[in-house]
Amino acid sequence: MAATIALAMIVKDEEDQLADCLASVKDIVSEICIVDTGSTDFTMEIARKFGAKIGVYLWSDDFSAMRNESLRLCTADWIFVLDADERVAKEDLPRLKALAKGPHDCCYRFTTRNYTNNKAIADFQPSESGDEHAKGFAGWFPSNKVRFFPNRRNAKFQGQVHELVNQSLEQQGIRVLDCPVPIHHYNLLKDPDRLRKKQAKYIQMGREKAAADPKDPKAHIELGAQYAEVGDWQNAASSYREALKLDPRNAIALRDLGGALHMLNRPDEAKRALQLALEIDKAQPAAWRNLGVVLAETKEWEAACECFRNALKYDPAWPDGRRYLSVAIEGAGRLEEASTESRAALEQNPRDQENLKLFVHQMLRLEKRAEARTVLLGIIEGGVKNAELFNALAELFFYDNMFDASKKHFLAAATAGLPAAYNNLGVVLFKQHLYAEAKQAFEKCLVAVPNHPGAASNLKKVLAHLQ
Repeated sequence: MAATIALAMIVKDEEDQLADCLASVKDIVSEICIVDTGSTDFTMEIARKFGAKIGVYLWSDDFSAMRNESLRLCTADWIFVLDADERVAKEDLPRLKALAKGPHDCCYRFTTRNYTNNKAIADFQPSESGDEHAKGFAGWFPSNKVRFFPNRRNAKFQGQVHELVNQSLEQQGIRVLDCPVPIHHYNLLKDPDRLRKKQAKYIQMGREKAAADPKDPKAHIELGAQYAEVGDWQNAASSYREALKLDPRNAIALRDLGGALHMLNRPDEAKRALQLALEIDKAQPAAWRNLGVVLAETKEWEAACECFRNALKYDPAWPDGRRYLSVAIEGAGRLEEASTESRAALEQNPRDQENLKLFVHQMLRLEKRAEARTVLLGIIEGGVKNAELFNALAELFFYDNMFDASKKHFLAAATAGLPAAYNNLGVVLFKQHLYAEAKQAFEKCLVAVPNHPGAASNLKKVLAHLQ
């Protein structure tokens, strides 16, 4: 008989999120166990449509108590814990299902991708261009916790906030293993007013947790992270300093203090905090990356290069690493070497517009337009056919008066979804004195982008030639 999986959740007023969450995992779970903590919207109606077992637990400011009530409802062999604003990608469902076929003496820790546009958050990871799971967010920062474990009645969450179940499982001899399946967390897609209230609530609970155990540096670090999430860098820095009073050699607190000080425009203090963090633990890619950014902003280019190289050493998968390194090398005056890195960055992630812009910029400075065209053509022939690549290639042909090739690729860019490329196409046609065709191109641009300033003025010029 196949092993079964129960989905365990606690919810409150999640009518805008719950259906998508449940739909993302319904094919692999045998039961959905939801504890409502005081919803006043249609959350419970949605839960019932999915056939959920429903429990009620009045909000108590104790997340562990509420989580444990959801575990009580579960009867399946395994328990999987999600929140309503989290999703599992369809392609990862078979891997989750396979976990239930494994031994019952282990549980699984997952990395949650907390999507955000706040690039200053510690461990920020840029989203890959075209990643549908990013939903338009600039990137994400990771958090790790046990979410998938055998159903044992003595499994309990602990902690009033930032509750965790792994301690009770490890006390029973259950091993913690890492699962490579990411959990996609979209907290910031919620209604802004509701999100602000939720963030304020978490900060208040974080304060209470730190006050209840003032000698716990971890509580102060967690509170600092909550302040950082809402951009309150002053209070974030204060919280990290409180942690460091208790544990002066806490590399995480030093790293995050450095990030907060950077956002407060205090570069010398930020550098010192990050340097201290790295003296304690050199294997911190986020600390190397943040220190490199601070050094680059103060134009200490060679030192920034070393930091970015170390960040890549400890995190070779850092998506923006080669681009950051290229910028620092260019700042140090070694443009040829910088272009080698920007080309590597572009070939590694050819859909990233920042990689494309940097590579083209450097190749233009080096007057290596033919080589740049060869690189872009190779990427396109390799199957990456996005509008920005076509547009950049067309511009490179235009610089060398290769108008037919330029027109071809501007048209390809416009057809691929970049209407502004019609304006560029019109410019080439105008230069060839093909005024009627140029007029049509400018008009197509203005239909798609009515306020495009270049197309409007260019259309006036071409109409004057057609009178």
